[in-house]
Amino acid sequence: MLFRSGLRLGEVFGLAWEDVDFEKNTIRVERQVQWSEINKVWYFSNPKYDSFRTIDLEKDCMGLLEREKEVQRKSKEYYGEHYTLLYENEDRQLIPNGKGKPINLINVRENGEFIVPRTMQHTSGIIHYQMNYPDFTFHSLRHTHATLLAESDVPPKYLQSRMGHSNLEVTMKFYLHLTDEMQEKGSGILKNIFEEDEEKETEDEA
Repeated sequence: MLFRSGLRLGEVFGLAWEDVDFEKNTIRVERQVQWSEINKVWYFSNPKYDSFRTIDLEKDCMGLLEREKEVQRKSKEYYGEHYTLLYENEDRQLIPNGKGKPINLINVRENGEFIVPRTMQHTSGIIHYQMNYPDFTFHSLRHTHATLLAESDVPPKYLQSRMGHSNLEVTMKFYLHLTDEMQEKGSGILKNIFEEDEEKETEDEA
């Protein structure tokens, strides 16, 4: 989901099934999950910059979500009363088997327990240090997502909205790095522009 959606880590782990529209192939970013060191609890907050947004996903990714939802349905049926139910209390804290508003998070274990973002941080740490890919962090997946879209010539404003940036300058500064493909494409466009002008001038002179 990090790679396919370009969401921030806390936004991905804050996704609930209610945010997924399988008919329109979209997900709604309504919250992010964060850790409170003071209260020693996971809690929900608004997305960074209050960037509430709806983004589209391709059918393969939506198919993966559909299969996961069915797996969770069967797991809930199998575990019965022992399945962990998650709630959001009045302080927006994530409480297992507690009181508050039920929330059906996507990232849960077989028994319903919340899969915390630190799982991804631990995994990326192994890739970064033990597998010796020093440039890799979990944020690299978001970065790569944005770069691939930029290379495919999506409008910058679309990319800004999808990534949930506060302004277009952030998008341009941190994500639209000049890749070899973009360099080649830009050079080709530049060449075509001026070659067409030169050909036109030659025709006019003739």
